[in-house]
Amino acid sequence: MKALCTLPAAALALGALARPFTPEDLVETTRLSGHAVISPDGTSVAFVQTRYSIEKKRQFSQLVVQALGDHLQIDSPVMAIDFSKDSRPNPPHSPITAENEDIASKHRLEPSQPVWLSSEELGFVATDAKTQQSTVYSVHNTGKHWSKPRAVFTAPVPISSVQYNAVSNTLVFIADVYNGTTTLDETAELDVADQERADTAQVFDELWVRHWDSFVTPKLPQIHAVPLRSHSSNTKPKHAAKNIIKDSGDGRLEAADSFVISPNGQSVVFVAKRPGRDYAWRTTSYVYVAYIDGSSATPINANGRGASSSPVFNSDGSRIAYVQMASPTYEADRNQVHIYNVEDKTTIDVATDWDRSPSELLWADDNTLLAAYNEYGRNKLAKIDIASGAVTSIVEEHSVGSMQRVPHSNDLLISYSALDSPTDLYTVSIDDGSTKQVTQLNPQLGSSVFLSAPEDVVFEGAEGSSIHGFLLRPPNFDARQTYPLAYVIHGGPQGSFTDAWSTRWNLNIFAAAGFVTVALDFEGSTGYGQNFTDAIRNQWGGKPFVSLMRSLDQLLDSHPYIDRNRLTALGASYGGYQINWINAHSTAFKALVNHDGMFSTVSTYYSTDELYFPETEFEGVPFDEHARENYEKWSPERNVHKWKTPTLVVHSEKDYRLVVSEGLSTFTALRRQDVPARFVYFPDENHWVLKPANSLRWHHEVLGWITQWTRKDADGVMDTSQAKFVVQAENLN
Repeated sequence: MKALCTLPAAALALGALARPFTPEDLVETTRLSGHAVISPDGTSVAFVQTRYSIEKKRQFSQLVVQALGDHLQIDSPVMAIDFSKDSRPNPPHSPITAENEDIASKHRLEPSQPVWLSSEELGFVATDAKTQQSTVYSVHNTGKHWSKPRAVFTAPVPISSVQYNAVSNTLVFIADVYNGTTTLDETAELDVADQERADTAQVFDELWVRHWDSFVTPKLPQIHAVPLRSHSSNTKPKHAAKNIIKDSGDGRLEAADSFVISPNGQSVVFVAKRPGRDYAWRTTSYVYVAYIDGSSATPINANGRGASSSPVFNSDGSRIAYVQMASPTYEADRNQVHIYNVEDKTTIDVATDWDRSPSELLWADDNTLLAAYNEYGRNKLAKIDIASGAVTSIVEEHSVGSMQRVPHSNDLLISYSALDSPTDLYTVSIDDGSTKQVTQLNPQLGSSVFLSAPEDVVFEGAEGSSIHGFLLRPPNFDARQTYPLAYVIHGGPQGSFTDAWSTRWNLNIFAAAGFVTVALDFEGSTGYGQNFTDAIRNQWGGKPFVSLMRSLDQLLDSHPYIDRNRLTALGASYGGYQINWINAHSTAFKALVNHDGMFSTVSTYYSTDELYFPETEFEGVPFDEHARENYEKWSPERNVHKWKTPTLVVHSEKDYRLVVSEGLSTFTALRRQDVPARFVYFPDENHWVLKPANSLRWHHEVLGWITQWTRKDADGVMDTSQAKFVVQAENLN
């Protein structure tokens, strides 16, 4: 497959028209929101795109329809719904007037979750911010334009993951419901009753108490189905929505984020954990088949031990492919491919010798699977021969995101991106890997903005390991000059810096700010075999740190244009942990940035949400004498007396993976010892900074900090008196 190149060649060399890429450019990029969906006849794709305006402080959401195949015109998408809203935390009240009171107008509905009801009728979901009711609307293709939205189905509670099966005329979705309720109306009534309580106490008898960025509530996400009358303009539900998994023999099931409807529309396959007091310290989950009539929901891999994911039916519904890990406590174990026969209830293992961990599966045909997987800094796509287990690459370069079959063709629709190219939709041939671009969401970047192309680098790490990564050069690069370094350390730690576009930790942002930017995959990273991923266990400050520092020495020796006196290091999550570790064990860096990092391994164990993670990484619980030694050995808190390097600390209130006290503790340890530091706190963000205005502030704070400590005056003398970047005004309103 040829390399991805959505940007004109003129952008590859910074000329008179090209300028550096800025945080403002990144924040204002158009992004895909959720999944794209293809019409039943394969001629169109629908998706929701969003864009933030810094000037207007508004978020724009559009439901877009783009032709496929012979009718594709990349620069002529059709906007079926166009919506915008004030994105400020406390926007001025905007009363409804006679002019804007029509809730079904194209400008009053915030579109999400597009779903085709026929090749000419497109559905989407809009949720009322005040009542929290979700309505599925539909618009018709009249041949000249898309019609005014018409309500098809309204749920009294928010719904998600909406899908439709034309064979059974059934709408299927996920809704959070209370135990013991039989209708969505009952859940809505209990919500109202909860709002009328005089106290605000939340009471828990078991873990977990909170997860990711939310406290656990008495409600669980469960799958519901509602039959519709027809595809016509009179499409309406026949009956009330039915919870189809509430009567599982395994008790209350918490359905994962997605499910797949069988080709005949009579069942769905989904992933869920069994209820139990070990929710927080076991990863085990199962693939369930539930019938649309709600008669049963049973696991097909009841003897499995690890986490399951990506179940998918073959074309006639007779087989289900899925992946599952072997370990019941390790979230980064290798995903192994399995195929379940629905009729005889047998399971076979596929490609057992393939030392990669596929994240998503599709069926190419009855003999072949398609798998998305991470390898050597790329998110690739391959075919797997079921009989032999042979793996044949289809897409090897850059990064494949989501994927789905295009009906009546041998193509896939994929989201696709690179470090120097934002995400767009492409079709790719299953036969030969040839691609065709479907969308161009960000033409404004074109030849007017310079994006640095990544260069692969490889160094020798701890115990002779091979450490791969990427290097990006600044605009107007001149090897005769010297540049500061941004050494970016990824989180996970079982993750990878891939050749993919990101709206968080976008490497081109640091390169555009004038830094040679390097990001490496150390021990623990994915895509280099399971042994390499496992090598970080009980080695958090060991092998990865050694590999990072040895690689840094080799980088400086082989790239003389990097100024040894102007080095910075930045990291998030595990990368933030590593920043704290570096501060005690190296004086190489002029400045550090710790985003949502770990201060104490012990305090993190008792405050984090997913206990299976530290219990695996440090080989036990901290109240076990032997394991306690591991926690203490690798805790940054034990070495704060050695901290000397100026550090920017960023943390958010809704981060329940690494709680805000970890960031506050880091800042306290720095300032109490009179080490220059700055604490940036986001009260409304989680482990990631996602809101556009907050993202902009984050980028200005981070770039301002590393620029301040690496800046030279006109005479080439270090000058840390001021930052190059102007921080956004305190009052975002």
